[in-house]
Amino acid sequence: MNRWFYLLPFTFYLLPAFTGCAKKKIVKPPEPIQQVIEKSVEEPSLRGKEYKKVAQLETVYFDYDDATLHADARNILAKNAKWLKENKDVEIIVEGHCDERGTTDYNIALGDRRAKSVRSYLMKLGIKGNRMATISYGEERPVDIGHDESTWAKNRRGEMLGRIPEDKKVVK
Repeated sequence: MNRWFYLLPFTFYLLPAFTGCAKKKIVKPPEPIQQVIEKSVEEPSLRGKEYKKVAQLETVYFDYDDATLHADARNILAKNAKWLKENKDVEIIVEGHCDERGTTDYNIALGDRRAKSVRSYLMKLGIKGNRMATISYGEERPVDIGHDESTWAKNRRGEMLGRIPEDKKVVK
């Protein structure tokens, strides 16, 4: 009995020493993350530039609550792209507009999607992105102030205004 009396504290003393010597885990360093760089085309600055209506640049129209370009809009943009290719010094601003239905914030966002849809399609047709800027006016600049479907349809549009350098001539 006397022997167990001395052995018991000794066991409790050595037990933590044996359990504390566990094998360490080897942590592998994480693999380096590959950074994906998206090639973006800068829009030109709108500051200090006056954009005007250009007769050769036609307006495109959209369905209600939509920024999709339909066949007639794509045909109009093809004509606009042809003219822009012939007039390489012209910069344009694409304005996105909406009708009066919906909240102001929603219409600003929808107008932005419409303007970017037009810009993107013109880029697919070969117009450089650094010649085009976009802006959304939402419902703030209606072309017609009525409150029916025919007037709302006129206000759901993507308009293109141009800036022609003073020393350049435009091909008609």
